Amino acid sequence: MKHRTVALLVIVLTIGLFACGAKEPLAENGTVTVQEEQSDGLSPEPQAGSSNVVSVVTTAQVGDKIEASVTPPNPETESSSDSSLSALSLLSTPLVAVNDYWGVQPFSTRENELGIQFHNGFDYFTEYEEVALQAISPGRVMFVEIFERPPDGAFQINLAWQTPTGEVISYSLEPSAGPADAAKIAEQKVLAEKMMESMTVQSGDSVSQGQFLGYLYGQDEWAHVHMTLKTNNRGSEQWLCPADFMSEIDESDLLIKSKVWADRLYKGSKKPELCNY
Repeated sequence: MKHRTVALLVIVLTIGLFACGAKEPLAENGTVTVQEEQSDGLSPEPQAGSSNVVSVVTTAQVGDKIEASVTPPNPETESSSDSSLSALSLLSTPLVAVNDYWGVQPFSTRENELGIQFHNGFDYFTEYEEVALQAISPGRVMFVEIFERPPDGAFQINLAWQTPTGEVISYSLEPSAGPADAAKIAEQKVLAEKMMESMTVQSGDSVSQGQFLGYLYGQDEWAHVHMTLKTNNRGSEQWLCPADFMSEIDESDLLIKSKVWADRLYKGSKKPELCNY
């Protein structure tokens, strides 16, 4: 009996030892499994050395590079940009038919030597009730709108586009000039709506030089297109004389018709040029 008891104890101890040895690898495997599951997830707060911290630092470095890549204004580059204006070539008139206007009010700076009134562009006066219009340069349309002038409530159409070289050209289509009474303003509103309906372009459209744009509808012989040219669409307004960019200016009758306008306004006392500085 004693021998059997001892044998049974030996068997039990042996089984126990094997069982304990088998549990340790399971515990190690279990620990590894848990660690792998944790490594698949992101920590709720970035820890030092983690990928979250690295991504934040990298983003900051990219931001610094972007700021560093902003080139400060270069005087040589800015001065060379002025030379691009020579690439701008304008038609001599916004009217399709060159015989549709009888007079031209020229460009005049505020401190011009001749002492004539300031004028930031050209006015093309017509006595016709309907005049076809064209684009004097290519570009992209910025806006086309009916505009009511604040001083007297008169109505007109304002149209502008930006040229490929950056300058801005604008037309104001005005059925008449000077102050207007209530009856005249009421008629101008109707004419402005009619002009707006005739417009063939809208904001965002591309225009080509010589493209038909619509009609100016006039009330009297002082109906006109007020055309301006400025350097760009940024900063303070810097007006340019359109004649300086008209390649066929010598073949046109602009100077002759500007003298016709001057004679009517100044009775022959002043002889302005197309560009008066």
